[in-house]
Amino acid sequence: MKSAIHSALLSLAVIATPLAIADVDNKPAEKLSEQRSQQLNQYFATLADNGRFIGTAAIYHDEQPLYQITIQPDNKADKGWALSTNQDLKYKIGSISKTYASAIIFQLIEEGKLTLDTKLSKFYPKVKNADKITIKHLLNHQSGIFNYTNEPGFSDYVFKPKDKEFLIGKIESFDSVFEPGSKAEYSNSGYLLLGFIAEDIENKPYAEIVKERISQPYKLNDTYYGSDIKERNGEVHSYEYKGRWGKMAQWDMSIPGAAGALVSNADDLNQFINLLFDGKIISQESLKTMTTMDMKYGLGIFETSYGEDDNKLEGYWHNGGIEGFRTHLAYYPEKDLSIVLLSNGLRYDMREIYEAMLDAYSGKTIEEPTFPEPLKLNEEQLKPLVGNYSSETFPLDINVSIKDGQLYAQATGQGGFPLTAYPDDKFEYIESGIEMRFDRDTEQFVLIQGGQGYAFTKQGATKKKGFDVPQKVLEQYTGVYGADDFPLDLEIKIKDGSLYGQATGQSEFPLTAESETRFRFKLAGIVINFEADKNQLTITQHGKDTVLSKK
Repeated sequence: MKSAIHSALLSLAVIATPLAIADVDNKPAEKLSEQRSQQLNQYFATLADNGRFIGTAAIYHDEQPLYQITIQPDNKADKGWALSTNQDLKYKIGSISKTYASAIIFQLIEEGKLTLDTKLSKFYPKVKNADKITIKHLLNHQSGIFNYTNEPGFSDYVFKPKDKEFLIGKIESFDSVFEPGSKAEYSNSGYLLLGFIAEDIENKPYAEIVKERISQPYKLNDTYYGSDIKERNGEVHSYEYKGRWGKMAQWDMSIPGAAGALVSNADDLNQFINLLFDGKIISQESLKTMTTMDMKYGLGIFETSYGEDDNKLEGYWHNGGIEGFRTHLAYYPEKDLSIVLLSNGLRYDMREIYEAMLDAYSGKTIEEPTFPEPLKLNEEQLKPLVGNYSSETFPLDINVSIKDGQLYAQATGQGGFPLTAYPDDKFEYIESGIEMRFDRDTEQFVLIQGGQGYAFTKQGATKKKGFDVPQKVLEQYTGVYGADDFPLDLEIKIKDGSLYGQATGQSEFPLTAESETRFRFKLAGIVINFEADKNQLTITQHGKDTVLSKK
């Protein structure tokens, strides 16, 4: 994606959990009430009015749609968008492609052509630690192979066709990030390699493998390996918002490969996930292996939950992001319920959107989103935000400066862009859908673009302000915490005399002490209360409490 900020294939969201837990007030119905449908219609209209969302959203029970809406750009319309009657529009689905790739690998395993224990060295011995990396490591992100889409030079070649030799050479050039099997960290590199391995076994292009193993036998005719976008074929472009929606540059689809190159529509995605869980695409035994979490990662899929106690729904999901496309697919087997969200233009938290869809299904009232008016800040108010910032999970540094009385940001090697101020130290660059939320106390900001978030810290940042907690007390809190109903492990560590948190596969974040037991990360709305005598903590985010125990 060519924009003011470098973007890569979607990995797990920084800071936030895949789905915040919500209360289910009423028993779900087989179809949405007219009131809930109208509330969702108004919800999406408000997002579209404010240039926050275009795309398709759908809720399914089994094969039947309970709710569908499609919004697309329309330059002739007063507000730049219109409802579409075509619910079959096709989108690039990004990393949801990984669930399909995993299914194909399991098919090859069932046919005796591969095993989960097969070593990468059998195919690509020059990759670092190839003799230690197994097919299972590649599937559940435990290979330790550096994520090639995070390479600083990735944006230099993403728009150009590249062959297998070039991409394999890239991966072979990377040093290992960690010992295979010692931890899990999201990496597109593993799934790119899995696609190449399938090609080597089948002796045909991955596009043909998808067609022969997924599309044709299961009549998923709108699911295939992408190429240049063809509007006449019902394929949509992705967009960025510049007062109105404008088309974004297309990646060459040789680059994402099995990690993110598939195209599909809402109905096909629903059909696929139902076929998968019905044991039609792979066996129930393979499905059980695929959906068994190890270090919070399944094999091409993740766990999620919604609701609490007797009304709690347990499910599985994957999301995706490529160019300006942002996608989400979730399935809850007990209710045979699917949530499909396909956006080709997004400037809003996708988690909030699919939560609203689940709330509608569960009979909850849907609150209409609100958007505040911009502020005019003087230079003295802006000066504390100026500086150079870096992130552990984003490949470019960002310089923040003041120009003509306005805050500007500039990523390494890219053009600068102005930032419009809003309440609570939130700034936006509307033309590229960029949001930056600053915390003056910790000298940090979170950058959000297309539903993805990255934490940045100012270089030379002073020690955080907060309650003074003795070192011995902090040491009692360190360790790795987890829970069966929480999607990630949370490691608590001490760095430079202060407490930090780090969720599985995500960047660390500072915790500001408010007392000896209560700590906060304001930028993500996280509060952590420690109970050292019980070896547990309670993490609160979006008003929901989850108890984690030390492992």
